Amino acid sequence: MLKLNLFATLLVVSMSFQNVCADDDISSALQKTQDCLRNQNCDSMKTNTGMEADQKALEAVGGNAKQELYNIAADVLPILIQQTEGDPKKMEAMMLKAQTDPESFLNSLPPDMQAKIKNVANGLKNQAPSQTP
Repeated sequence: MLKLNLFATLLVVSMSFQNVCADDDISSALQKTQDCLRNQNCDSMKTNTGMEADQKALEAVGGNAKQELYNIAADVLPILIQQTEGDPKKMEAMMLKAQTDPESFLNSLPPDMQAKIKNVANGLKNQAPSQTP
């Protein structure tokens, strides 16, 4: 469940990046998007899709871990930019595909990022063993 909601959050990331990238170079857009994710104040989070993704994240991880989810999304963003050569449309397509095959997406990330995601997921399992994903 965490992985799926990470991808919902990352979809918001790709939307945020696309909105910021229209006016800025990639480096500046990356920094602005990472900042808005860490602060949870991206303009795209105010859209229906963004609010839905935020609600899914909250339901999946609760209030305390939601910030960690957004931090991970911010950390994954440079990897997505590299893998998609900075193309927001390719990034969005990658995130949509990741929703149907989250394991492949997870495996495409560097080992340290995979470990970070797995640690958050395992922490959530330990907090609420009776909940099923």
